[in-house]
Amino acid sequence: MAKAPQKSSVKPYPEWRKNQPTGPQFGLLSKLNGTWVNWKDGPKGLHTTCMPSPGTSSETIFGVFHFKSQEYREQLTFTQVNAPVRNRAGSNEQFNGVVKYETAIIDNNDDLQHFENGMYLWLGDNTMPWRADSPYQNPRTMFKHTSSKASVEKDGGDPVIGPKELGPQYVPPYSISRSGVIPHGTTIHLMGKVTQNNVLDTAPHIADLWEQQYLAVSPTMGINPQQDLIAGSRKKPKWTKLPREEQEGGGLNSGRAYFESIFNYNKFGAKFPYTVQPNLKLIDANKGLTFKRFDLIELDSRQDTGLQGATVNNVMIERYCRVTRMRHRMWLEEIEVTDKSGKTKVIDQLQYEQIVDFEFMFGSDGGTTQWPHIQVNTLRRIEDIPADEQLPLIKLPEEEEKVETDNLKSCVHYMNHTLD
Repeated sequence: MAKAPQKSSVKPYPEWRKNQPTGPQFGLLSKLNGTWVNWKDGPKGLHTTCMPSPGTSSETIFGVFHFKSQEYREQLTFTQVNAPVRNRAGSNEQFNGVVKYETAIIDNNDDLQHFENGMYLWLGDNTMPWRADSPYQNPRTMFKHTSSKASVEKDGGDPVIGPKELGPQYVPPYSISRSGVIPHGTTIHLMGKVTQNNVLDTAPHIADLWEQQYLAVSPTMGINPQQDLIAGSRKKPKWTKLPREEQEGGGLNSGRAYFESIFNYNKFGAKFPYTVQPNLKLIDANKGLTFKRFDLIELDSRQDTGLQGATVNNVMIERYCRVTRMRHRMWLEEIEVTDKSGKTKVIDQLQYEQIVDFEFMFGSDGGTTQWPHIQVNTLRRIEDIPADEQLPLIKLPEEEEKVETDNLKSCVHYMNHTLD
């Protein structure tokens, strides 16, 4: 006996009509808008960076590298573009919500260390079945677009396609993408989604102590966290106090000898254990805080299956210090703070961790060494920081605008998606 056909959970999108959508959908990205900064006596950012040592090349044997880590402060600005960006794909119409970002980073001496710009895109609510009451589907981001008599005639559809035909409905596998331009010579494209949403009355779990995937030392570097670190303790291992030639596993040729500099580093406000596991800075920044809620966004340039992101390098970076992957986690948090008058209020806090994998030189197993470059920071909106706790704004040394603009008025041109 034949079974009755099963009802599909993949429901067609509503038909696209002129003047739809009326505005962009930003989803969780709507919480980003504004400028986020560090503040006086607050937690600072920290990075760890491994680089080829002077005189070396990509053929140099494993172990000769230059390590640098330092605290930093940042000015991270997000700006919503209030016009939906249309992607036409035949049977499917997608409208992206665009949030531009720009960041500038200076060290403890106020020297510029990094700047970057790019954008986050809200690609749509990728849950199935589609729910009319979803908070991220009004305005909608996805529509179906059925062929019509006019479209068939105008686009030369006959004999391939006729009126009132529709192909499969596309379900976006990711709800968020990030693209960015790094002036060292790398362009990134990360994809992902909201992995924890509206978690109430608890602090986020950042990481376990000495969790390998978040360490500044990778397995290719000859360091084993289970053997070379003290389980459950932030104390520095005794072997880090020995001279390089007395290290286990080959003296000067041992993994411990090569990488004891990371464990013993103590410059620019950076030292153990943060040089080994930077996200401990985020965990420490959250101690004593009262959390009302948080959301977590996770993005990656490399996915287990299907569509991939990218890290694209210019010639020198690709040849001598290749960037192969980037992971990004961002927590959007609501916390309680008490001002000097004793009044309590709820403000927003942004924490992030990004891990960029460099590859250069031989590894301890004969393969290429992977060197994690990690950045972490805890930021708050500038308007939530009392005036006496604010730090000077960061301004890039850009060329001044030379065009006379006194007699020119700005004109906003909205994107016109009403044409067929």
